[in-house]
Amino acid sequence: MSEISQYDQVQHFWCPVLGQTITFGYCRRTAEGLPCHRVVTCFSPHFAVEAFLAEHYTPAEQERFLAPPKGRLQRVLDALAQAQAQQKKDDPS
Repeated sequence: MSEISQYDQVQHFWCPVLGQTITFGYCRRTAEGLPCHRVVTCFSPHFAVEAFLAEHYTPAEQERFLAPPKGRLQRVLDALAQAQAQQKKDDPS
């Protein structure tokens, strides 16, 4: 097994999420310690990123971070549900 940090200094010229130059090291830890969902798209021109992911992440982890992100509306609805749940929890009556 290769070192997980071996490609950390590889730079991609433009991150479509953050809008700036970014390193693979940052992208491989963005989502709760897992890679960004766009890691394959962004870093495939630089090295064999699919092989790297297969070597260092389980199929379940890959499924988690390669899944398309939730849409804006779904994120808003999730935040609303979470706030309502918290309010019910904090309300003693």
